[in-house]
Amino acid sequence: MATVPDPRNPEFKVTPMQQVNPMQQVNPMQKVNPMQQVNPMQKVHLMQPPIPTQPVILMPLNPPEKDYLFLSIIAFFFFIPLAIPALLFSLKTREANFLGDQRKAKISSRLVLGFSISSILLGTLLVICTVVIRVLKQEM
Repeated sequence: MATVPDPRNPEFKVTPMQQVNPMQQVNPMQKVNPMQQVNPMQKVHLMQPPIPTQPVILMPLNPPEKDYLFLSIIAFFFFIPLAIPALLFSLKTREANFLGDQRKAKISSRLVLGFSISSILLGTLLVICTVVIRVLKQEM
């Protein structure tokens, strides 16, 4: 006659997938572990509660706008009054790129390019005009 293991026995082990053999006879006077009172056609599954998760949405990031920092620094050598706003807008472009504000970054980037090119062109034009005037004065 088969006996049911006693939980007080140090060798007693219950596995979650343990099944009771239907041919096994159990003495009704013996104490039976509730984990072992299983329908012979059913397996016992111990499940953990579900872990809450948050869905992850992957979105492609737009490339950051160019800040033209180097160009705005070069513009200082040509015409400083237009190079100052170019440098300020360049820093605003960097900040907008860092914050992910694509619209502000695009606007600031275009302003940087405009101020930098204007500064370089105006500075070059002033240098050329100055040289031409000095050359003409020396000939007189």
